Amino acid sequence: MDNLCNMTRLPKSIKSHYVDSFEINLENLKLFLLSSRKIQGSEVDEICLLISKIYNQNVNYILTSCENDWNKLEPFSSPLIIFVQCIEELLSREHLKISSECKFILKSFTKTLESWMIW
Repeated sequence: MDNLCNMTRLPKSIKSHYVDSFEINLENLKLFLLSSRKIQGSEVDEICLLISKIYNQNVNYILTSCENDWNKLEPFSSPLIIFVQCIEELLSREHLKISSECKFILKSFTKTLESWMIW
């Protein structure tokens, strides 16, 4: 029991904060898309890959700017807001080749999340 009292908690890194949140959000989106049964698994995988690339670019910028200092994180958006913005950025691409059903679901997904967020 003394060992438990001597343990100290290390704060989660900013990178872990964003990566952990992203993994959860992406898994939820993937399940949401697959549940429609009208969207092929290969299309879902491609969408997830594209969102991952956009999200990682944003997080890399944040990490470079913050240098893992939580005090410098304030001007940046939360992981969920960035996730939704990545989906919106993906949907705004003109040459994106995804089904109309997938676009509709992605738009619905972002609208649902936006209603829960404070911008």
